Amino acid sequence: MEVTIVWTKQAEKGLINTIKYLEKEWTAKEILRLEQNIQAFIERIKLQPELYSKTSKYKYLHKGMVDDHNYIVYKTSYKDKRITIVNFRASKQRPIY
Repeated sequence: MEVTIVWTKQAEKGLINTIKYLEKEWTAKEILRLEQNIQAFIERIKLQPELYSKTSKYKYLHKGMVDDHNYIVYKTSYKDKRITIVNFRASKQRPIY
């Protein structure tokens, strides 16, 4: 079963902000590592959508760490065979989920 991954505008904005920060403060090596970690994360949730725990505030959202500094909030739709990336955030930011 092929699962479609969809990024919301909010998630794209969070990712872009993180990449801009890395470009300013770090090197291309860290950006590449982040991209690899995101791809690995996506492959894991495609195979096991329930792998990460649900958020305490919203029971239909899952939250999983991409690396030590960033996490993804996502929701699954088995009917549509889709996983929606709701948000991409740095772990040091105030949690909203």
